[in-house]
Amino acid sequence: MNLPTKIAIGSGLSLIAIATLAYLNKQAKALYDACFTVAGAVVHTISFDNMEFDVLMSIQNKSDMSFTITSQNYNIYVNKMLVAEVANNENVKIASNGQSNMKINVKFNPQDLLKKGIENITALLKNKDSLVVEIKGNISIGAGIVSFKNYKVDERLLMKELLSPSKKTNKC
Repeated sequence: MNLPTKIAIGSGLSLIAIATLAYLNKQAKALYDACFTVAGAVVHTISFDNMEFDVLMSIQNKSDMSFTITSQNYNIYVNKMLVAEVANNENVKIASNGQSNMKINVKFNPQDLLKKGIENITALLKNKDSLVVEIKGNISIGAGIVSFKNYKVDERLLMKELLSPSKKTNKC
């Protein structure tokens, strides 16, 4: 093979490599900018000694690549008191160029709030306007050779907003 042919092949391969890296960089940015919002909640149990609900999360992925959430770690707060730590290592598939949903199951004993100094739990449980739920934590996501560890999740809503979400609570 002569030198001009080698240069042409090398230049072509270089251009393909640069275009591929630029595309992957664009998709990685879109993955990182995926929007996670609380879409609502499904309450299973509310009683004096047991509270269980699923927080429904909506994920808006603007990337051409689907991705997988590989681990989730959250601290759940009610009125600024830590009530539950949630860890989930099950893979959750998120579709490309669209919206996907996932749920976070939260269980705790409201009597533990008494031990932490919250009084009048019955009134709190009945008055959803005064019950503030915060979800703080991180997730790890991966898509092929692109991955992010410790992607921050930080959401704060009133229980009434969780139970009846509106377009105003969606930040995407």
